[in-house]
Amino acid sequence: MCHADTLPTPSQPRRPPVRRAGPTEPHRLLGFDPPALGADPELDAVSNALQRADQEGEMFAGVLRETYDQLYDGQRTGRYCSEQLRKTEKTYMGTLVEINLHRAFKFEDGVKMDYLIDGVDTDCKFSQKLGGWEIPPEAYEGKHVCLVVWASDQESRWEAGVIRVSDDPWLLGPENRDRKRKLTPAGESTIRWLYSRPALPENLLLHIPPLLREKIFNPDPSASRRSSGQSRINMLFRLIQGRLVNRASVLTVAQQKDSLKRPRDARLPEHLGKEGILVLGHQEHDPLIAEDLGLPRPPKGSFISVRVIEAEDGYPGMTAEIAGQRYRLATDSDPARGAPELPRGTSASGEDE
Repeated sequence: MCHADTLPTPSQPRRPPVRRAGPTEPHRLLGFDPPALGADPELDAVSNALQRADQEGEMFAGVLRETYDQLYDGQRTGRYCSEQLRKTEKTYMGTLVEINLHRAFKFEDGVKMDYLIDGVDTDCKFSQKLGGWEIPPEAYEGKHVCLVVWASDQESRWEAGVIRVSDDPWLLGPENRDRKRKLTPAGESTIRWLYSRPALPENLLLHIPPLLREKIFNPDPSASRRSSGQSRINMLFRLIQGRLVNRASVLTVAQQKDSLKRPRDARLPEHLGKEGILVLGHQEHDPLIAEDLGLPRPPKGSFISVRVIEAEDGYPGMTAEIAGQRYRLATDSDPARGAPELPRGTSASGEDE
């Protein structure tokens, strides 16, 4: 069963998920540590090159999020969870991560391994289980540097580190049928992790309560025919307020070729507009309006919805000016009134949203 999370109120934007202390602590063995700087110049070169290219880990995180969404293929399948993938698709994720990292970082092709990073032949291994990397014989027999990557959509976590592999028995376990070997606990202790507890961009549909998810995908269970993409998007932004909704979630819910048009139509008076709900994107004044209301600014390709009402004179809380009037977040006790029309430039088509 796919993991579910709790949902914040619109006036309390969701905090980042709590992250555990670190990947190596459960596997740390006394006397085994990553090589000190200077002890392995090639390992230093690879780790320094990766951290120069991606100081905060945003490229790594983006590639991993993109790879999960690529595998789910939500626009065509409606999937949002790794448990919905076939076994072959899960296996293929490692190959996709390798390809997508290659493209994002613009690595040179390796000589015998996957990449050439700062002149060092480097292998890349991905696993959805921390410590589950399978090292091929050409890597450990050649004593190559390996980039090991792990991610969990359930935990909204990922890690990346570098390690020098060899056929030493303390470093690697026994061979499997393909002569591949996994790191021993001692071997895991020698990984040089590149980032401190990095977070994976959230998979919204995975981390909302199942009952809300069911209402979004089936907004009218009594209907004799399948609900439209617009009605599902309307329900998404009606139920999930004050929380960023990314492009992949929109595509998965709408499941239409013009899926990204649905959030823009949801703003109209005949849809959520009559309920006082704004659907804000990354264009025009939308990010400033979101910020003024105390909400996260939607990055490109993302949206955020919120119900608003005209602010009383002298209202002490956060307000946003829209069409010459101050608005605040509506509460459950406020009556439903039509939302203001968002200011739009004549040239704005919204196609990039």
